[in-house]
Amino acid sequence: MNVTCLKKSVRQIASAGTPFIFCAAAHAAPSIDLSGVTDVMKTLQTAALLVGAILALISLVFAIFQFVGGNIFRGVTGVFGVLLGAGIIGWGPAWIASLTGQNIGS
Repeated sequence: MNVTCLKKSVRQIASAGTPFIFCAAAHAAPSIDLSGVTDVMKTLQTAALLVGAILALISLVFAIFQFVGGNIFRGVTGVFGVLLGAGIIGWGPAWIASLTGQNIGS
């Protein structure tokens, strides 16, 4: 058997087996265990809360010192940082929970 004939045989077997591979993957999909994903999502939610709280606190202190120092523009910039931190705290955990479609409680 020469190499060309062997290559042709391998191609025929591979093309005939392709539907079976997709069929096997489709049957295996509902049985995938995602129990570890909940722990990861809880960790990411906690991280989002922590990052948002740190951002809001640092921006608030920054804004107060800038307003007291008379620099209104930098104070307003600090207020936007506080709003960004509040947005991360408010929407971050809900968005992270929606990634898996699970209800992840605190």
